[in-house]
Amino acid sequence: MKLQNKTVIVTGSGRGIGEYIAKRLAREGGKIVVTGRTTKDIEKVSKEINGAGGRAIFIRGDVTREEDVKTVIHETIKEFGKVDVLVNNAGIGLKKYIWETGVEEFEEVMDVNVKGIFLYMKHIIPEMGLNGGLIINISSGAGKEGIPMLGAYCASKFAVIGLTESAAAEVKKVKIVALCPGSVDTGMFKRLFPGEKADLKPEEVAEKVADICTQPGKYRQGQSIELY
Repeated sequence: MKLQNKTVIVTGSGRGIGEYIAKRLAREGGKIVVTGRTTKDIEKVSKEINGAGGRAIFIRGDVTREEDVKTVIHETIKEFGKVDVLVNNAGIGLKKYIWETGVEEFEEVMDVNVKGIFLYMKHIIPEMGLNGGLIINISSGAGKEGIPMLGAYCASKFAVIGLTESAAAEVKKVKIVALCPGSVDTGMFKRLFPGEKADLKPEEVAEKVADICTQPGKYRQGQSIELY
């Protein structure tokens, strides 16, 4: 129970990798804030955590909307008094050739995958700066190397690494790292790559996040941690 008395926000935790991360960190004793766009999903995950003996609340929020981000942070502090850990997990994928990608599609990927992380870091770093904290931004192996038909997605995940490195260089009391997993066996992966085998199970990503949370000293400030 290495996260006892620690408050953790996990974005996009109503399903997929985020759900696994929220439940894994709850088993370490963290007080979990489950947040995402779909109320029934985040409510279900929160109930399951509480039903298993953990502590969780759910707060609906869209990472692309600044007011939503501020509300989630404000409500978390109102409930638990502070935020110790932020896992910026919310993300979407798109598989298309560059010339077939619509401008609106490109903007949506960048909004969710990059702007969402920017907004959360913008508003949470000043709060964490008072007592210290940890931010884990979920990038991807696709943030390290361009992949055909994933141009918009790769651009967004490369950007996450840049944001992470810049923010990490700006702060002292907050540890900020990026996690770059290979392909993960989730609903999104199955939709984008039907019939293909993913590198990782979501449980493995959640386990790595738990390791970063419980042993942050193993990782250097601004590091992009690869996981395959």
